[in-house]
Amino acid sequence: MTKIKTLFVSAIAVALTVSLGASASVAAEGASPLSGIAGGAGQPVIMVKIDNVGPARPHTNISKADIVYVEQVEGGLTRIAALYNSSFPAKVGPVRSARISDLEILEQFDSPGFVYSGANKALLKTIATAPLVRMGPGLNGVKFTRDSSRRIPHNLMVNLSSSVKSAKGIGAVKDIGLTFSETAPAGGKATSTFKAQWPASSVSGKWNGSGWTIALDNKAQKDRGTGKAVVAQTVVVQLVTQTLSGQGDKFGGKTPKIKTVGSGKAFILRDGQRYDAEWSRPSGGSGTAFTINGAALPFDIGQVWVLLVPNDSKGKYSFK
Repeated sequence: MTKIKTLFVSAIAVALTVSLGASASVAAEGASPLSGIAGGAGQPVIMVKIDNVGPARPHTNISKADIVYVEQVEGGLTRIAALYNSSFPAKVGPVRSARISDLEILEQFDSPGFVYSGANKALLKTIATAPLVRMGPGLNGVKFTRDSSRRIPHNLMVNLSSSVKSAKGIGAVKDIGLTFSETAPAGGKATSTFKAQWPASSVSGKWNGSGWTIALDNKAQKDRGTGKAVVAQTVVVQLVTQTLSGQGDKFGGKTPKIKTVGSGKAFILRDGQRYDAEWSRPSGGSGTAFTINGAALPFDIGQVWVLLVPNDSKGKYSFK
């Protein structure tokens, strides 16, 4: 893939200025505004809710997503919200149910597709009126199958390739405020490992010289679809406000509501370095800016993992 060169000017040791032409150049070459990967510009954007407990792993074709969000759900566990734009594999999953926090992430797009296996009654009503294309079972010609090698509910797979063609009205991806460059900016701190923790879940990784190898609950991940290790080019530890949503699961668990609109601290990991940054998203319809001293911090070109970690005692993170 072609990587985009971007000009940086250092005002002080960690201040960065990225040329205004960076994001325009990515779009002009047909790259995804979510990852910088070639082929995404003008294509649909689809969120797939993916299970993230032991019986659901290894995941299938999670490596093909442009952005992978990790969100806390009931019981301190996490679920994955994977955004696909530059590639739509024939098999993705296991697919699980929606959560209220997914909708705020999706607000930044125009009529995105949303693949999910169900939701609680209150959330289903909200999804039905949200400005998105519902891609749950039985809706809009979406194709689901069961993986016979796994037990229910950890075996529902979506044929994303055919489903994107069947579902009508999915909008093209739009710029959500991210910039990309193959060149790492100045001011980073050498980092070889990271770990983000929720009460009953964790995501960690190691720098392997070209990307961050992803481990879930301390176990290195190999994509079942590709047969290769799951490797992110950029990892974002985004500290967010988290409250109770008033919703819950059938077992009595309370569903968190994660606020991705607002501002706060973020740690950007790329090229074996860590950058202590700020994030800002003024409204649901706007994208998120990641900056240092007000200047945009570019991500590396390739898959991005965004770890939504509570900014209180329930969320922990570390770097070495």
